[in-house]
Formats: sequence, structure tokens, C-alpha cells
Amino acid sequence: MGYLEIRTADDHVLDISQPQQRALLSILLLHANRPVPKHRLTDLIWGPGPPASACGMLRTYLWRARSLFDDPGRLRTHPGGYALHVEPGELDLHDFRRLVDVGEQLLDDDPHTASLLLQQALALWQEPVLGDLPPTAAMEAEAIHLMDRRRLAERSLVWAELALGRHHEIVPRLRAMATADPLDEHAWAQLMLALYRSGRQADALMTYTQVRTLLADECGVDPGPELRRLHQRILDEDETLGYRGADADGPGGERAPEPRPPAGRVEQPPAPHQLPPDIPDFTGREAETARLVMLLDTAGTAAAPPVVLVCGQPGAGKTALAVHAAHQLRHRFPDGQLHVQLGATSDSPKCVHDALGELLRSLGVACGSVPESTDERAALYRTRLSGRRVLIVADDAAGPTQARRLMPGMAGSALLLTSRMRLAAPPGATLVDLAPLSPADSLLMLERMIGRRRVTAEPDAAARVAAACAELPLALRIAGMRLAARPNWPLSTFAEIIGDRHGRLDVLEADDVGVRARLAPSCAALDPRARRAIRLLAHGELDDFASWVVAVLLGEPYADSVVGTLVDHCLLTPVGVDATGEPRYRLPELLRLYAAAAGQDGDSGPEEAASVRERLLDAWLLLARAADRGIARVPLLPAADDARGDWAEAVAAAIPGRVTTRIMVDAAAWFTAERENLRRVIDRECPVRPGTAARLADRQFAWQHRHGLLDEAERTWRRIAECAARLGQEATVSHARVRLACVSAARVPCGVGHACDAP
Repeated sequence: MGYLEIRTADDHVLDISQPQQRALLSILLLHANRPVPKHRLTDLIWGPGPPASACGMLRTYLWRARSLFDDPGRLRTHPGGYALHVEPGELDLHDFRRLVDVGEQLLDDDPHTASLLLQQALALWQEPVLGDLPPTAAMEAEAIHLMDRRRLAERSLVWAELALGRHHEIVPRLRAMATADPLDEHAWAQLMLALYRSGRQADALMTYTQVRTLLADECGVDPGPELRRLHQRILDEDETLGYRGADADGPGGERAPEPRPPAGRVEQPPAPHQLPPDIPDFTGREAETARLVMLLDTAGTAAAPPVVLVCGQPGAGKTALAVHAAHQLRHRFPDGQLHVQLGATSDSPKCVHDALGELLRSLGVACGSVPESTDERAALYRTRLSGRRVLIVADDAAGPTQARRLMPGMAGSALLLTSRMRLAAPPGATLVDLAPLSPADSLLMLERMIGRRRVTAEPDAAARVAAACAELPLALRIAGMRLAARPNWPLSTFAEIIGDRHGRLDVLEADDVGVRARLAPSCAALDPRARRAIRLLAHGELDDFASWVVAVLLGEPYADSVVGTLVDHCLLTPVGVDATGEPRYRLPELLRLYAAAAGQDGDSGPEEAASVRERLLDAWLLLARAADRGIARVPLLPAADDARGDWAEAVAAAIPGRVTTRIMVDAAAWFTAERENLRRVIDRECPVRPGTAARLADRQFAWQHRHGLLDEAERTWRRIAECAARLGQEATVSHARVRLACVSAARVPCGVGHACDAP
């Protein structure tokens, strides 16, 4: 693993002189038999800000690479990028890994053979190490990963040599290793042991003094517990530190190898296994679990430690999913699994300073050796993780700064975060966003909690219960607990109880676990404008909506930042982009109930709810009138009076200009986007103000007529006529009947110029 050298079957060295061509081949060989995406190749070769001609040059280099080999199929194109195919025994990197793996397996049983294999593996390295790799930041991370593996192989060779009694011979190698990485306490411990076994007790003690001074100067910490224990044993002239095998250098069969790990090996603290128990009836999330396992499983081969953030609305099951996936990965992280509860949304959030102290103690650092400053704790934390494979699960993270402090420094370990903040992901992290469960998985979860017989006996009632829980795992679990405690209750009875919107949140409470308890801290963490927006949206009772609705409710045309805040906190769910090009959002149902109930507290609650509905009604009348004017038609029939008094200037001023511009460009698209909300408003107004409902229905009648939505128009106007008749509003009844006549006439084919060609 020095400069790139490719030899043919007849031992001829291929001539590859162009530096970036050599860099490309080196990168492909480092990832041999695995696709490397094109963008990744560009980052590795040129780093950030590649030249404009990078794509063209990359194609040229790939073409030249194919022409180097007798078999052009060696360099293969995959959907995921490009892969260079090599056979076993063709690549020295593969030989290195194979020799090290076998050698380390034989360390305890046959140290002589282990030593030979490890020496062969290390002999494959040449200077300058990885000489053809480009000096980019991404490539440096790849090189660090390989160098870490080389250092671990050197450690294993030292243990094999110590087991064979070669204490004198190994001292120079250990001094070089300790000098190359002066913060590697393991190398210092091996050096102290080799010196002591060589009869150089004073030198061993002086080495401890040297490393203690170094750690104090560089990191402000004392040596770890392993070094301190070894130092004390050397002071005590502990007999168990001495070599117990024969003093010979023959094959392993000529000596009595030590029946257990070599005496004096620095004891590591037990690997921590801190994961909370997995949920026995964990349901669904197969795709999300598989993705988490795939992303975190790259820790052993990736150039940098993988970091994954699981986020979602309160009650979506983020912690349960993270713990479930972590349990499936335990065997991939043999050096332990750490769990830290950050509690960003709890009553007592944990600062990163305290979290790092907790993690360091879990990694074997004595309480008295934990540094005082946060920076020093973070540095020691990364040092402790170096060369180890540890999975860190950090629950309920507050933000990217906190998450960044918990990231391992080198490849091998992995960090799995959960948070209610999408922006809690540090740079380079992968985001896994949790939606509610599917209806099928929601019913399956109920089945596992209350029994399949009860669910299959009343499938409609079970579906209503799941829908009332908004398919959220937390709500479903509480509902299932209540049903399991009442095995004789019919599901239909419980469906009626939980179906009552006013008392639903009371039903979804159980001891210290409840929907309110999860929603309250998320809302409390918002700034006042965002909290007010949530409360007003809850009063609006919309299906999905564009951001202009928030602008109208807040009375300001620049509310996109508020919408962004709510999306980042997982309190608004993006549901796509409408026909006008506006992103649309939905307020989660249980959050709507919580915020509406909170908004009703106090004397101003009902008045605020009424004000919200009036403000939105004014906005829809205003925008629908503008859209109606954009629909080409012959106005043969007068529309109902638009006036509700003077237009509220505040409503008109709060509507962003881009909305009216888009209506002018494509009015029909706006009607399509707001179709469901317009229907809801009309249905709400019909029983109390059928005249107002008729005014709004008038404004979309031309669009319905032009787009063949006659059944929808007929339903609307029949309901308006019925409600107006019940309230004695004869003028509105007459107007509705005229509209119904137009609908009937439109169903009959007629010639050009007929009175019902247009509304």
C-alpha cells in the first residue's frame, strides 16, 4: 500500500503516468468490487469546488482505465456508480485484510503463526503510504480509516511477540508506535510491559511518568485506569506480569503457549451494553428498520463514522425504532453499545457537557479522570472510541451543535440520534423521517396488544380506533393498553368514546405516558409567533393548506419562516406541492386537538376561534373572486352579492403577492388546489349562513362548469337550497334553484349560443 502498481499476468508493470488517472484507479481499488458513485469520485479526486470540466475529465479517465485491462469488463458501470472488479489474491489490500483477520484469530492459540501472518500483512505496506491518493479532505478520511486498521494490526503483532517472549526485540517497534501516536495509551502500556519483562523496571516507570506528563500537557487529563493499574502492578512487582512461556524462538509447537491471553495484557473494561430493552410486540417499520441497519452497518467499511438522525412528530415512535434497530446491530459493534438520554424536550434536558461525562464513565474513564471542560471531554471521548467499534444511541437531541459533540472521531463506531428537530442532524448525517404507521400496521399493532379475535370480530370499529389515534404508535399503544385492561369491552363502544374529539386526549392518557405530555414540550419550545400559528391553525380545521393561510392568520405576508420553523420541529407535515406550485402542509390531528383545547382556555378562546374562521372566509372569498375572474366565460347569469361589508384590509394585505400572481397565471390550478378546503367552508357555513355559502359557491361555479364537476356543483347547491329554506332565506333559495337549473341544462348537449353554455 504505497504507490499504485498494476502488474499483468506475465509480471509486466503497466505504465500509468497521469497523476489523476492513478488517483482514480487507487480510489476504485480501495473500494474494489463495490460501486463508487460519480459524485463521490469527483469529491475524492478534486475535493469541494471541482473544476467545471471535472465530469468530462472523469469520463476520459474511466475510458482510459478500461483500455488498460485485457478484459474491459473489469471496470463495470452500475446504477450506483462504477466498480473495479478484482479476483481473490489480485489486490494487496485484500491480502492484508485476510492475513490480519486470520492472524488475530490465532493470537491466543498459536501466537507464532499469528506473528508470521501479521508480519506478512504489515510487509505489504510501503512508503510513502498510499502515495497516489489525492490530497482532498474526503480522501484523507479514507486514508485515516486504512491507517487505523494498520495500527490495530501492529498492536496485534505486539501481543503475539510478547506471547512468544520477544520482549527485547519488540521495544524499538513499540517506541516508534508510541511516538507516532502519543495519545495512544494502549501503545504506551505495551511498551511499559515489554520494558518490565526485559528487566527494565525503572525504564517502565519512567515511561509512565513520560506519558502522564504528555497527557496532562496535551489534554489536561491523567492516564486511564488501565495504565494506572499497570503502573501500580509494576511498582508492586506483580509476579503475574512476568512471561510464563519458554524462552525460545522456535515454532509454536516447540513451546507451551499461554493457554489464555498473554499475561499482563492491559485489561479493557467490560464492553458496555446499555441499550434499553426492545419492545416485544414492535410492529411495522420494516423499511425504516432495514434502512437504519444498512446505514449503520457501514461503520466497519466507511471512510467516516456513519451518523443517522431519526425524526418525526411527537408519538411517532422514534425512540422505539432506534432501539429496535440498534438491537439488530449489536453483533456489528462488539466493543459495546452506549445509550444516553439527552431529554431535549423533557423537564430536565441534559447538556452536552454532562452527556459526555456520562459517556466517558461508561467507556471506563474514572470519575476523577473526567476533564472539567467540554472541549477536553469531547477530545477524550473521541480518543476512547478510536480503534473501537461502538454504537452510540443518543435519544432526544436538541440540535446540531449537541449532536456534533457526540460524533466519533474515526471510522469504526457509529452514532444514532433521535430528535423532534429535523435540523438536529450534524453535517454529513442521514435523515430518516418517520410518518405515522400505515392503516394495516396500525391494526396489526392493535391485534398484538388485544388479540386478533377482537380485531377481526369488529374490523370497522378497530379501523375507527386506529384512525382516532392518527396511526401514531404512542396513541395506539395507550388505546391498546386500555382495551387490554377491559377484555369484555366491545371495540365499537371504545370507538365511540375515542371518536369524541373533545375527550379524545383524555382517553389517550395512561399514568405518566400520554399524548399531551409528548405534545406540550414540543409546543413550549416554539417562539411566540410559531405557537400562535399552531393555535390559529387548529381553530381553522383545514385539511391541507399552503403557507399563505398562515400569513393570513398571523396578519403578515411574510410567514414562510414560521412555516419553516414548524416543519423543522415536525409539527407541520409536508404533503407535496399543489397545482399552482405552492408547497402544502397538514397539521397532525392530535396536535390540532391539543392546540385547539389550549386555545379555548380563558375568556378569549371562543372569540379567537370565530375570528380565525371569519378571517379565512374573507381570504377565500377574496381569492376565489380573483380566480373566478380568470376563468373565461360569458356572464349571462348574475352572481350573488360578494359583499360582506368592506373587505378586511388586513386580510388583503396579508396575502403574499405570489399567490395572486399565480391565480392570474392559472386560476383553474388555484381552484384545484383549494377544492377540498372550499368544500369544507361551504359545508360549515350552510347550516348557519347559507347566503355566505352561496357567495363562495358562486365564485367556483364557472370553474366547476368548465371542468365537468357537475355532480359536485349539484350537491353544493342542493345543500345550500335546503339550509336556506329551513332558515326562511327565500332569495338564497331562488338563487340556488337557478344554479341547479344551470347544472341540469349543462348535462344536456346543446348548440353554441345556448344560455347554459356558460354559467
